Amino acid sequence: MAKEGVISIPMDIRSPTEIPSNRDSYLTLPPFSAGHMPDADHFTHSGSNHDLDSGTQKRKLEISKGDCQEQKRRKTEMDIQLPPEIMSMIISSAIDSEPRCALDLLVPDWSTCIRGNPELEKELDLTRIVTYTRGVGKQSSTLSTMFGHEYRGDILLSMKSLDDNILRLNAWYCNEAVRSFFQEGTQTFHLGVGDLSDDVAKESSQKSWNKSFPIRGERLKDILPFDDEPIETIKRRMPSGTPYTFRLLRHIVVHSPLTLMKVDACSLAGPDTKISDANLELLDVAIDLDRGSPLWLSWSQMPMLESVLLDLRIYSHDLNTDRGCLCKSDIIGRAQEMSRWLQLKLLVIAGLQSYSFETSYKSYTAERIEEDDEVDGEPNWIKVFMPAVRPGGKLILVDRLIDGDGLFHSSVVGVETRSS
Repeated sequence: MAKEGVISIPMDIRSPTEIPSNRDSYLTLPPFSAGHMPDADHFTHSGSNHDLDSGTQKRKLEISKGDCQEQKRRKTEMDIQLPPEIMSMIISSAIDSEPRCALDLLVPDWSTCIRGNPELEKELDLTRIVTYTRGVGKQSSTLSTMFGHEYRGDILLSMKSLDDNILRLNAWYCNEAVRSFFQEGTQTFHLGVGDLSDDVAKESSQKSWNKSFPIRGERLKDILPFDDEPIETIKRRMPSGTPYTFRLLRHIVVHSPLTLMKVDACSLAGPDTKISDANLELLDVAIDLDRGSPLWLSWSQMPMLESVLLDLRIYSHDLNTDRGCLCKSDIIGRAQEMSRWLQLKLLVIAGLQSYSFETSYKSYTAERIEEDDEVDGEPNWIKVFMPAVRPGGKLILVDRLIDGDGLFHSSVVGVETRSS
């Protein structure tokens, strides 16, 4: 990344961590010029009001207006005094934020970290957190089950917060801050309602709707690659132009808000949109397919990932029983695809055994969980996802019997989601 000795930092230096792309056919959003540097919102917010990165907590540098010229003079002197690797360390430290609990990032609407009556919840076993730690060397695997979630049980993830004052210094500082933000910090993505095309009332084929991804979320689509999207999909690059932003990612969270369970074609199109019943059904199908978006991430293009947190609560939800949005064979197949490319330090999955799919692990040891194919008639999800976790890594399943509003879900009557 850096040459030996003390050198001047050029304005247009390429990304120090450039990684060759194996998908150069992606269209890309243009890099930024030195005279048009972006602000922090460009990287942390989507183009939609429904898709905000709630994990970012800004921490501004205290630079008064009266000191601007003096700061610029000192910055210019500093440019020719410090080698790039030292500046990279300073920038990384400057954009540090408070670590966040993994469960608070993944399922904030379950409020796992702050409960109104934690003792009662423990008594009723409302929240269950199963942790499997894969054995390494002579050390055996372990399995533990915890009901409720206390501060001492937090799984903390590193966070970064971009600062406009750094981004606007010059092109090198901007590129280095953005690199550190995406490579070292945890990135939280949210499924959310996007803007429908102007031809929403005219679309009449399943093929056209399959490319719409109506609830995938703008920032999610802007940055992350998916195996089910067209090859020409536009993806974000670094400010310098290379590499693709997703190639830097180490820690990602994909959250699907519970409020999306209430979204359907009618609510999405709006009462004033003139659309046929046939097209409404096609839009409903597209929405249902999109609910399983976290599984369709292109793991082969993000082999540097170390922490992956996926919100799959749709699988256990009554809506999945009614609509068949996500079946177990899809989950198993995508888990196998994940295992081909990733060896994670941390894998957290929410919702595979929630509500009516509640499962007991009381009789299970780590040895048994590594052998059995099923648990209470459902796939043994720990065994299914275990190959994607490296030796010494953790696989965590978090589930609840009820949602945060305290209303119990009705019993699952059908067996559609329990069949392949």
